[in-house]
Amino acid sequence: MRDMRGVEVTLPMYRMLAVYFPNDMNLVEKLGHFFAQIGKFVSEDPREANTEGGVFPAIFGTVFMVLLMSVIVTPFGVIAAIYLHEYAGKNAITRLIRIAVINLAGVPSIVYGVFGLGFFVYMVGGSLDQIFYPEALPSPTFGTPGVMWAAITLAILTLPVVIVSTEEGLSRIPSTLREGSLALGATKAETLWRIIIPMASPAIMTGLILAVARAAGEVAPLMLVGVVKSAPMLPVDGNFPYFHLDRKFMHLGFHIYDVGFQSPNVEAARPLVYATSFLLVTVIIGLNLTAIGVRNHLREKYRSLEH
Repeated sequence: MRDMRGVEVTLPMYRMLAVYFPNDMNLVEKLGHFFAQIGKFVSEDPREANTEGGVFPAIFGTVFMVLLMSVIVTPFGVIAAIYLHEYAGKNAITRLIRIAVINLAGVPSIVYGVFGLGFFVYMVGGSLDQIFYPEALPSPTFGTPGVMWAAITLAILTLPVVIVSTEEGLSRIPSTLREGSLALGATKAETLWRIIIPMASPAIMTGLILAVARAAGEVAPLMLVGVVKSAPMLPVDGNFPYFHLDRKFMHLGFHIYDVGFQSPNVEAARPLVYATSFLLVTVIIGLNLTAIGVRNHLREKYRSLEH
């Protein structure tokens, strides 16, 4: 091939990724090439120490970790809020629990990462290895950072948000509904399951939306409990048991940090930082819009019960 100086340059075929002629393209072809490059960026694996190629493993790792965190934090947060609002007496222990929940919301995220590394990874994971995977020792299976420990750590980090939001929703439900249900012969558990929780579901979804927004952007604790620079194997594949929660994973937030601050050529990596940052915001907006849609559907479904 001939370069811009008119000098002939020889390149081996294995080093060539794509060939195109932008000066010969019309507007439609340029637009098609633009969207094709976006598709490659979203769907391909990174190359050259993350400075080239796509970010698909980071997108998948971010979404999978956030969904796993949501599945863990929602039941615990809802059960805690129901206990505090519906069952716990107004005594010193309840006040202490509420103060602890409020204080949890103010703890720096890196502290959760240190706690997750010490308690979940080394203590819980090490115990699981000794019980279920003794033949693999001293190589750890669950006693090393992985996607499950990252999800549990972020679940604890976002637990106060879900508890407070669910309690707000429970307090807005008129007491006449509870009394009417009990007067008709329903038990307290049936009243909770069939009336209170469905009516509080929009508030539960609000807490989950706030939790997802915070968890998807956290990087500091994840660096200690599961995120790595490059993870060629995804946490989900076609091999049994299909979900490999002990594997490390890539994350868009850490990818931005790695490319922007650890790259040998920061100037050349700057466009990739901008593109990945925009993609992370897009992923968070997509997750939030999905949860907002579910919340609005639940709000319309149970609006008639309020009248």
